[in-house]
Amino acid sequence: MKNILVLVDKISSSKKKLVRFLNKNSNGVYKSQLFTFSDLFFEIKTGKVKIKVKGKDLSTYDLVFVRRAGKYVRFMGAISKYLDYKKVDFVDPAFREIGMSMDKTSSAIRLAIKKVPIPDSYFFFNESVLNLAPKIIKDLGFPIIAKAILSQRNQQIYILRSIEDFKKLIKFSKKEFIFQKFIDIDHEYRLLIMGDKVSVLEQKSLRNYNKLKVEYMDLTGPSVFLNLNELSSITNKIALKAVKTLGLDVAGVDMAIEKVTGKNYLIEVNKGPGIVPDAKTSPELKAFSDYLNERVGN
Repeated sequence: MKNILVLVDKISSSKKKLVRFLNKNSNGVYKSQLFTFSDLFFEIKTGKVKIKVKGKDLSTYDLVFVRRAGKYVRFMGAISKYLDYKKVDFVDPAFREIGMSMDKTSSAIRLAIKKVPIPDSYFFFNESVLNLAPKIIKDLGFPIIAKAILSQRNQQIYILRSIEDFKKLIKFSKKEFIFQKFIDIDHEYRLLIMGDKVSVLEQKSLRNYNKLKVEYMDLTGPSVFLNLNELSSITNKIALKAVKTLGLDVAGVDMAIEKVTGKNYLIEVNKGPGIVPDAKTSPELKAFSDYLNERVGN
């Protein structure tokens, strides 16, 4: 017997009635189950992505029927990417044309599928945070990094050291968060990507983890730009692969080198990278100018 997942934005009597009718008239060919987007659980690890609904992987269904996405429609680009990756049919193929949201969860799914090294991550909707927090605490351990999925440029990042911190987070913020393994960073860099090359390399300052909200220790000091050859080819390749995976031409890529292991991690990709608007102190303006000259053939 085939299995069909009927995915909706919220449960209603009419949707329950629909599923009952489908099962009654399936002639034993399939069994349909009704769940909401808020029942979804995203496990996102390098080369290993799972999207589950109430503990059951979406890849175990023969068909996913999105009856109504509502406010969750922007996640369908990423979900359809996963379903295609797992070769699961779904209704409607038009969801592929929505395009990929550049929120952190959607980006992480695409990067992990392509085996770009990112911190182990979990995502679930706010309604499920307190119920599912123990599961990710068991896997990731404390501390855990929480990032608002729609934030950019390292804004709205928090460090959670207890279940009480989870409660504080959802109490004062209504935003959706992706939860990630804490990386003990030795060095952090920002790579400005223009087309198919790294154009500018910046040394980032240390992060301050003393408060719930994570910020850089030096928020006012001048940017420190490095020679491009000061970073390994491995780090460069990871950054370029990430930008290509996300379909970007211009992006700011934050890369971190982990203490002890020396492992590279992609921390964030910003599609609208901020730049220092002073050609005397920053090579970024010149890099933008050179890139545009190349694009138009000058």
